[in-house]
Amino acid sequence: YQRRVRARFYHHERLGIRAEVPSLYIGAQKSISNKYFNSFGVRAARLWNTLPREVNTAETLDMFKVLLGRWLDQYPDNPPVKGYRTQNGNSILDWVLVIRVKGDV
Repeated sequence: YQRRVRARFYHHERLGIRAEVPSLYIGAQKSISNKYFNSFGVRAARLWNTLPREVNTAETLDMFKVLLGRWLDQYPDNPPVKGYRTQNGNSILDWVLVIRVKGDV
């Protein structure tokens, strides 16, 4: 069967095009909450919202690809290796938080 993802976007004057993260009932059970935070709609919106304005407002698909590639190049690709401790789970969402906290971006 096919599920539709109804992504909603809006324009933010300072940040560019932003995705609306679907809301979750505040009293939801932990299992429902975990499924919510790991759902495509939430993860995709959160990933889109990490993009800088220059990337998410690109005029063409080709320009978007170039700018996205340049932006992604600043984040290390360190997949976890069994038996070794890692700084994070190696997702873009994790790296954005680490680098912002350090003040590198």
